[in-house]
Amino acid sequence: MKEVIIDYSRLPQVHLWGLTLLEPVTVVTNLMIAATCLYAFFTLCRMPGRHRAQHLAAYFFLFMALANMVGGVLGHGLLYLTGMWGRLPGWFLSMAAVALFERAAIWHASPLLSPRIASLFSWLNYIEIALLATLAFITLNFFWVEVHAFYGLFVVVFSLEYFVYLKTGDPATRNIFMGTALAGVASIVHMFKLGIHAWFNHNDISHLIMAVGVWYYYRGIVALRLTLPATQIAV
Repeated sequence: MKEVIIDYSRLPQVHLWGLTLLEPVTVVTNLMIAATCLYAFFTLCRMPGRHRAQHLAAYFFLFMALANMVGGVLGHGLLYLTGMWGRLPGWFLSMAAVALFERAAIWHASPLLSPRIASLFSWLNYIEIALLATLAFITLNFFWVEVHAFYGLFVVVFSLEYFVYLKTGDPATRNIFMGTALAGVASIVHMFKLGIHAWFNHNDISHLIMAVGVWYYYRGIVALRLTLPATQIAV
């Protein structure tokens, strides 16, 4: 296990009722993403006649909400108490969320794919999350979470939904493309630490962009049509 040393004194902090909260703006922007995700989750759960892709995607929003609530509080606000261990629950919840979104895309596209290709995507879904979550745990490095998000959102979700769009012309997929594009912009902001100020840093900007991206994902998922009434693979 790699030991990570953090200088907490260099992080923005506020003191409330005897409790120190690190990176308060980051905590707030995490909770903004969580609120958007919870709205999407409960709306999809109440939607009559939702198909399995929408059902799986609803749990993407739920797990992403939990990831941002836990990650914001333990992984940022109370990091001085939890250490890097406090970031792992949020990381793993976010990886589970992306994996669920992948499965939704696999299910949605599977009637248009050969059974072998659909099965390959399904098995890779298990392998990549197991491998990358293990690497994140061993190294305590957020890089592996970002690799997982890139693979899940761009290689799987975007490519499969673009394939569906080419085959069916479903306009709802355009919102998924926009959400993925915004996720890419958020990743660039985070990777290159494109912050404005210590109190409004790269985390905060990327979180705001992701909140908008989540909204586009929601708009796409809620209107997503079934592809073909063919037998689906087990996912």
